[in-house]
Amino acid sequence: MSRLLRDTSLEAYQRLMESGDLTRMESLVMSAIIELGGAATNYQIAKHLKLPINRITGRTRALFLKEKLRQDVQMKNPESGCLNWRWKINTVTSKPEIK
Repeated sequence: MSRLLRDTSLEAYQRLMESGDLTRMESLVMSAIIELGGAATNYQIAKHLKLPINRITGRTRALFLKEKLRQDVQMKNPESGCLNWRWKINTVTSKPEIK
């Protein structure tokens, strides 16, 4: 992971924390993604936080709908063999204005 990506992810996370736009669990998920190198699957987040997967999937979905996370690539889950989306922090802070 490049330093630039990490710095922008940390900046985006800091802005979210200051805005009060995240619940406590959403904040934990965002922190885990940063600690896992800036991108992680639900499985990796659950394992890192030592929480059941069902406590993570709802939070990542909510963060995705709030446009705080984006889907990166699909990765094979080592336990199930199924493809899982890897999530990344969405560093785009605003949408371009359409005239």
